[in-house]
This record gives sequence, C-alpha cells and structure tokens, in this order.
Amino acid sequence: MSQEKFAIRFGLGAIKAVGFGMMENVIKERVANGTFKDVYDFAERLDPRSINKKSIEALAKSGSFDSLHKNRCQISESFEMLSAYSTQKKEEASSNQMSLFSGLPEGNSKPELKKVSDWNKAGRLQKEFEAFGFFLNEHPLDDHISDLKKRGAIFSDKLERDELIDGNLVKMAGVIAASKHRSGPRGRFAYLSISDPFGIFEAMIFDEALITSVRDILVDGTAVALECLIRKDEGGVRILVRDVKKMDDFIRNTQAQEKDFEDIKKQPARSNYKNRDSNRDNKFNRESSAPIILSPIVEKKIFSAIEIEIKTLDSLPVIKALLSRVQTEDGSKKSSKVFFVIQQNEKISKVELPQKYLFGEAEVLKIKHAFGVVDVRVIF
Repeated sequence: MSQEKFAIRFGLGAIKAVGFGMMENVIKERVANGTFKDVYDFAERLDPRSINKKSIEALAKSGSFDSLHKNRCQISESFEMLSAYSTQKKEEASSNQMSLFSGLPEGNSKPELKKVSDWNKAGRLQKEFEAFGFFLNEHPLDDHISDLKKRGAIFSDKLERDELIDGNLVKMAGVIAASKHRSGPRGRFAYLSISDPFGIFEAMIFDEALITSVRDILVDGTAVALECLIRKDEGGVRILVRDVKKMDDFIRNTQAQEKDFEDIKKQPARSNYKNRDSNRDNKFNRESSAPIILSPIVEKKIFSAIEIEIKTLDSLPVIKALLSRVQTEDGSKKSSKVFFVIQQNEKISKVELPQKYLFGEAEVLKIKHAFGVVDVRVIF
C-alpha cells in the first residue's frame, strides 16, 4: 500500500503581477481543451487580453512553467516575445486574410526563446522571492544554518517561544524582505523585515551613522548577519540593531566553535526612572538629595478594533507574521478586532479576521511600517 503524500499548493492568483482573473481564464481553458503542451501552446491558447508580459515573467520566476519548460530564466527573458506571439496568434485566428505562416509547418512559426543559462540556486530563490514576496520552497539560509549556529546565531523561532529577556544581546541572520527608511524628530531610522528559515521578524536601526555606513547592504534580498539588542516592555518585543554585516562576511570572519551554541549576552539593566540623559541624571541623583521619582506602571491600552489598508495581497505574508505575535488566547477579556481593507479595480473590499489580537500603540506603529501597508486606522 503506497503512503499518502501531502503538499501545500500556493494559489497562483496571489503571485505578484498575475492576479485571479488571469488564472481563472487559464483554468477554464485547461478544463475545456486539456493540459498545455509547452509555453507556446500556453501563449497561443490564452486570450492576450488576459495575459501580459509581466504576468509571463512572474509565472516563470515562481516556477509555474516548470512542467512545460525547465529553464526558468529562458522564459523570463523571453516574456516580451511570448506575449507578442500570443497577440499574433489571436489576430491570425480572427483575421479572414491568409496568415504569413499558414503554408509553413507549425514549428517554423514559433519564435525561438532567448539562449540563456538557467539561474543557479541562489538566483532561483531570489526570483521566487520577487514573485511571491517570501521564500516558498527553500530558504537561502538553509545551507548556512550549521555555519551560523557554530558562530552563535539564533533564529526567529526563539523569539516566537519567548525565550529571550529584556537586555539580551544576540546575533541573528536572515534575508532582508523589506526595508523602509524614515526621518523623525530624533533623526533617521530604518525599519527592516527579515526572513530566516523559521519565519519573519522585524528590526529597527536608530543609529544614523550605522545606517549611512551600511546603506549598500540594507537592500531587499541581501543576506545579512545582525548584532541586536532585545527590548521587552508593556509594548511588546523590539529588536534594535547594533551592527549589520553581509552574512558571507560574518561567516568568513567569525571563528566557528566545534559545537552549536547561542551567543546570548546580557546588557546591564536599564534604569527604572525616567530621564532625558541617563549619564547626566545619574550624576545629578548621586550628588543631590533629591529623591528618585519612579515612573508609574501604566496598564497597556488595547484598542477595540483596527483597520489595516493594504495596496495588494502581496503584503499579507509579512503582516500575518506580525499579527501572529499579538494573537490572543481563547477567553481573553481584552482583544482587538482586525479588518483588512483593500482597493482593487475601483472596488473596496473589507474583511474581518476570525482571530482576535492585542493591539496597542506599539503594535499599530509596527504595522504602519510594514511592507505594503497604506494606512492603519484605530477604532477606540
């Protein structure tokens, strides 16, 4: 008796630049006239109004044509030609005039695909990331996990299990999924979404000098190693980046241990009173008889509901990773309803998530800076 096999199938309509309308037409054509023989058959049988250059390129990057043609790069580089071929065949079918190619064998009328080598593994994974917005099948760090663990790196699963404490200094690694640079009253800062083999985590850089020195590294798709400070308070967990290196440089220049280990240090505890400049105020309190005023513990305010307006469905994986960290347990007295709002083809759709979450000001700030978010509206 053969063992039953299971698989996760990703909806092709959610691939960037493809859309549900196009894939519905593909399914209808396949059901009506059978499976596609090759990429030419695919381009010829579909209405060119439902397929365009970018959609062919995106399907090639995602690997959707693998059963028809193994060289993904070749299809991706030939997307303009395949789109033109689709239009040509549609015009021939609807024209009463004799086709230029009607007297030739079918094979001779097919334009030749560009002669290029296929992407290597790293290139293929990067193109999949461009198509999906995340790594679907494999992760670029899969081959480096052992090297990273022998150099003390930890991964996002440790954050999910809440195994770190306030003030921990750790090393982490991943691929930059999205990055945003902003300016505030205290200067520039960078907000990063990092993907590692175990999930997605968010990190922030407030050091302007560091942002300037590593600006060429803070690019989407770059594999990086981070030195981070963990901050935990009533607003949740924050990851503050102290240093950034290319992952390959980190592995090459850091001495490996014989066994895996976690390089987790502890920063001295933060002062428990408010001050604008800790060094100045510590000196003042030592030299004066003025009492130290402890900051009051304020109960975290939870909003009753929030609306997250997004540009496209491409941003959902990053947002859902954020939401998973603030999901409430069943029976929780406090909770926030979450609604997704998206505008497509001049139609506004609003969907309520079935789960409940704990959303305060800190969580709203994180969502506002997430990839693809247009606005976050709070309902008190």
